[in-house]
Amino acid sequence: TSPAFAVTEISLEGHVRLTREEVLAQAELAVGNNVFDVSPEEAQTRLLAHPWIAEASIRRRLPGSYTIEIRERRAVALLALGDVFLVSDSGAIFKRVEGDDPIDLPVITGIERERFTRDRAFRTSVLLEAVALLHDYRGAGLWSREPIFEIHVERDDGLSLYVGEDATYVRLGHGPFLDKLRRLRTVLDELGERGA
Repeated sequence: TSPAFAVTEISLEGHVRLTREEVLAQAELAVGNNVFDVSPEEAQTRLLAHPWIAEASIRRRLPGSYTIEIRERRAVALLALGDVFLVSDSGAIFKRVEGDDPIDLPVITGIERERFTRDRAFRTSVLLEAVALLHDYRGAGLWSREPIFEIHVERDDGLSLYVGEDATYVRLGHGPFLDKLRRLRTVLDELGERGA
C-alpha cells in the first residue's frame, strides 16, 4: 500500500487500431494505481479477451512500471453468414461486425450456415483457402487494377470471385490459385489492350 509502489509509467507498443486508452482500460491498468493491484498475468488475460488483440505480453518492473506489447488482428475479409463477421489474416473469425469496424473488405458468400457451424474441418479449410486466395491475388499483381469485392463458395466448394467495378465473375474452382490468377492477369491485359 506504500505510495512508493504507485504506477508511474506504462509503455505500450503494437497498437494500431486500438487507442492507448482502450488498451489500458481493457488491461485495467492506470498510472497512479498500486503496481500490485493487477498482476501481469491478469492484465494479459484481460487483453487477450479483446477481439482485436491476438497476442499480448506484459512485464512489470518495480517499483512502478509496466511494459505492454500487443499484436492486433488484421481483418482481411467479411463472412456473410446471416450475420456478418470479420475474418483475420490467419483465417479465423474473430468478431461480429459492429459500427466502427472496417467494411471495405471482400465478402465471403455462399456458405450454408448449418454446415459451417457443424463441420469444423470445412469451416477451417474454407476460411484458410479464402485467405490464401486473397494473398495469391495480391501476389499476382491483380489487386490494384481489379479489387475483389466478393469471394463466392460454389456448391462443389470451389471458389469464384467478383472483381473490378463491373463485378466480373471469375470461376477459379479449387486451389492452388496462383497459376490460375497469373493466367487471369494475362487475359485481363489482353482484354485491356483490345479495349474490351
